[in-house]
Amino acid sequence: MIMKTETAPKDINRGKILFMGMLIYIVGGISYSWGLVQPYIIDYYSVDTSFASIPFSINLGIFVVGNLIGGKMQQILPTQKALYIGIFMKCFGIFASGFIPAGAPWLLIVTYGVIVGIGAGVVYNTLLTAMQKYFPDKKGMATGFILCMMGVSGFYLSPIINYILINYSLRAMFAVLGILAFVAGMIGAYFVKDPPAGYMPPKQASRRQITIDKSLQYEPHQMLKTKQYYYITLSMMLAVPGFMLINPQFVLLSEERLITGAQALTAIMLASVFQAVGRLLVPFLSDKLGRVKILLIIFACSALSILGLTFVKGMLYPVLFIALAFFYGGIMGIYPSLSSDYFGLKHAGINYSFVLIGFGTASILCPFLVRAVKGTAMGPSLSFAIAAGAAIIGLVLVVLLRKYPHHETKPAHSAKTEKEM
Repeated sequence: MIMKTETAPKDINRGKILFMGMLIYIVGGISYSWGLVQPYIIDYYSVDTSFASIPFSINLGIFVVGNLIGGKMQQILPTQKALYIGIFMKCFGIFASGFIPAGAPWLLIVTYGVIVGIGAGVVYNTLLTAMQKYFPDKKGMATGFILCMMGVSGFYLSPIINYILINYSLRAMFAVLGILAFVAGMIGAYFVKDPPAGYMPPKQASRRQITIDKSLQYEPHQMLKTKQYYYITLSMMLAVPGFMLINPQFVLLSEERLITGAQALTAIMLASVFQAVGRLLVPFLSDKLGRVKILLIIFACSALSILGLTFVKGMLYPVLFIALAFFYGGIMGIYPSLSSDYFGLKHAGINYSFVLIGFGTASILCPFLVRAVKGTAMGPSLSFAIAAGAAIIGLVLVVLLRKYPHHETKPAHSAKTEKEM
């Protein structure tokens, strides 16, 4: 243990820094609106639906690579510089996507899939790590606000994107979003810098002594040797199918489930809102009640919602879908803080990027699973069964994780303890 006395600089306004972090994500939800963009890509480039979805799928997979790069960058560069680089890459990729000639649609894979994916991953990882360092006492709340902004931006961006596409062009849409993201991102990043060494929040810093457990500051190679890492990563991977296998088929099954097209579309919009609320509320509650406990509850509720969605009809069908979106948002919002709870804040960026391998793997596999089950006798029912099974196995992994409280974990080789006054 290290005993240290720290003082919090009086000029640090954590609320302002959190707000500026949210500003960086003003167009963070563009990926949620890809369904609106896809028909225009099909028309302009004369490609089929499968090809039009490839840039989006590549973006999801490369996003994880961007997180790994962002985590590594934080070890050699200040937070602000890492953010500048990530924002520039992301915005350049969005802007350049509007200038791909009709005869070279494969370049969209490079601009939107690879460049935007890497830039978005760098920004995501760097920003969440910075917020946790400024809010070590409220990690769930801080990351929840950032992730909520992603969900909310997807909601308000959809009508903006739709308006530009209808009244102007695909090129104009990418150009407008690229410029908007760049201006807002650079303004926000100007205020998001590394906190001072040894920074603690005012209430904690006012204490006479602060205990810092260095054994919890895992380096990546230490983390990868723990069971906890695999429980966390695999459970994150198994949380994804619950929403991503059902979401693409929700509207298609509306007539069979006895709801109108208008009711289905309303449910999709409400699901976006509730997913954003879940990303904010559930991490906030986890600060108060414990992350593993909340994760157990949310996984169980997700499994029950999916099981209900396999057979219910009428208005209960959209209600359960909206509930599932809330639980999915909540689960995704907990993992950044859960990772730093178990493995520490010192290497939080690079460590969480390894945890995100679970998310990236599932995000890439789910679209293939949706296509694969269409040709089976069970059809969509098989998707629901896979999603429910994944949620139940994820629940089991969280139960196993509960056996390893984060304050009792030890790295492969513990750091020597010392006292400093």
